[in-house]
Amino acid sequence: MINNKRAKYIALVTALTLTGCNDSSSKKVPEPVTPPDSGNPSKLERAFPLHTNVFGVSIRATKETNKDKVLHAANIMAQYLDNNEDGTPDNQDVVDKLVENGATLIMAPTESGLESAASDLTPSDSWQALFGNETILPGESDRFDATLEEVLHLITHVGYSQVYTEVFGEKINSSIANAMDIARGGRFEDIPENYPESAWYTYDDETCDYSCMVTEYTYWALTSILGAQKNRLNEIGHEWKLNTPTKVEQQDPAIFAILTNPAYALASKLPNGDYSAIEFTIEGEGVSQENGVDETNEILQSAIAGNPDYKIAFTNQAKVLMMNPDGTEITELADASPIAGYVSWSPDAQFVYFASAKGPEESAWEAFRVNVKTKELEKLSMFGQDVRSLGVSPDGNYLAISIMSGNSNIGDNNDNLTQFHTNLYIVDMSSAEIKWANNELLEITDMTELVASSPSEQFWYEELSWNPKLPADGVPVLAYTKTWRYDEDDISYTHAYTIKADGSNNQLVQKNKDMPVWGFDGDRLTFLDLSYQDFKENTLKQLIVKGIPEEVSGPAISPDGNFIIFEVGDENRRSGMARVSEEENNQGVIIGNTNVYEPRWSPVPVYISK
Repeated sequence: MINNKRAKYIALVTALTLTGCNDSSSKKVPEPVTPPDSGNPSKLERAFPLHTNVFGVSIRATKETNKDKVLHAANIMAQYLDNNEDGTPDNQDVVDKLVENGATLIMAPTESGLESAASDLTPSDSWQALFGNETILPGESDRFDATLEEVLHLITHVGYSQVYTEVFGEKINSSIANAMDIARGGRFEDIPENYPESAWYTYDDETCDYSCMVTEYTYWALTSILGAQKNRLNEIGHEWKLNTPTKVEQQDPAIFAILTNPAYALASKLPNGDYSAIEFTIEGEGVSQENGVDETNEILQSAIAGNPDYKIAFTNQAKVLMMNPDGTEITELADASPIAGYVSWSPDAQFVYFASAKGPEESAWEAFRVNVKTKELEKLSMFGQDVRSLGVSPDGNYLAISIMSGNSNIGDNNDNLTQFHTNLYIVDMSSAEIKWANNELLEITDMTELVASSPSEQFWYEELSWNPKLPADGVPVLAYTKTWRYDEDDISYTHAYTIKADGSNNQLVQKNKDMPVWGFDGDRLTFLDLSYQDFKENTLKQLIVKGIPEEVSGPAISPDGNFIIFEVGDENRRSGMARVSEEENNQGVIIGNTNVYEPRWSPVPVYISK
């Protein structure tokens, strides 16, 4: 439904604006705007029940949308429309036109969430979309706040272009279109195969028509004049080169003169979300956050905003899957039935590695990997013995594998695991890749023992996790567990260790700790019980997650270091998300209803073509 920026002007059947509220005595109250039929909610109101308005211009959101982000959008809109913050629009004619045309900013946590909510609505040119995961609150992230763009699109497209048609009209021969033609190096009603070398506005989205190009041009020019783009040239230079006020004034005097003309009362200072004249509040369906349900989606939105384009790999015990951190866009990577587990990523996120008993009846758990983009599945080993976990080092040079001394799928072996033990092995990835390229499989004789003991000692070495940060000597560090007598119904203990890839520095980290997973900073090692070893302070700390009635375990810290994803429950496990916190009131949320085992963050962003 949404393929480009202009396509976000989706859907509004009836002109509809709704009232916002104010409980602050120190700020002005916006004039209420009455819906056409408040007693009979429209499809729009049902799909986007949260609402406020800015001088009568409506903002609507799904009930899952973070309310703070809705209020942030309202404050940005107010600052664009009332730049001197005296509580009155700077250009009443533009505001009147926005209200008359039913201009509405619609919000949902993600693009897929908005598409789902708006699926039954008829498209209109007066609706501008803004997603929660691109709305950046002050201090939340270093990412650019898309609110500055999408709100301005709504104001110029539905307001200015229709009040001042000869100047701001998104059509050939308007003043702003003529300026744009110069900026593009010519008048192109369709995207040219190559822009002239002299062009400084070179947007190349084939789905963006001429009027759309005007909308985008207005945005780039005004926000550059206001200083929003001054540090973004490397990021935006392929599309817009005049990223400072001086560049715009000197190289594009036509657009500079239009946008700074006081007659049009456009913003002269950049909105920052701290609007002082009116305090906006939100009406609509109430929200709550209990029993692991976060109806505002605030935690998940913040996790996505802080970790853009990162993915979560996991299994449901039969398939290897991938999803966004909020549980959306679940993608099957491989059918690994009858059973699979122990997922890990390659350092470049090209592959997800896992163990599976896929194959003929009574097959042992072998090593596999699947290409995240092509879904090509490769079997990597023929040990004839169970792989208990595996992972590639952060420099891509080593593959570590825990291998059991038997096959749990033969007879009643799985009910009598104490007859077996496991050792840790390691192999150079260069030699492994040569074998795989020649359609050969790894055998135990290809591997070097990293940690091993006598079978009579009944030790199990498994649950591998490489530290993503290389030490000064460049030798990767592997965390693993050592368990004596692998039998849940008998006496056993599990300790966590680290060892270097060359076998040196084999050290006990913590006793009675299971499932170690390194954080991306390389300074924190989490354990099954939500505790973690802080290597900077050389102390054991305890994370806390509240609000989920089932047991939570097995945390993995997000790339930005601020969130943990974890398992929820025992049988038919799900996943959950919370902030990294030791506070007693730290709220956790359950992510959907999909079965999730051992969720793991991708080491780098993953970009999948749609």
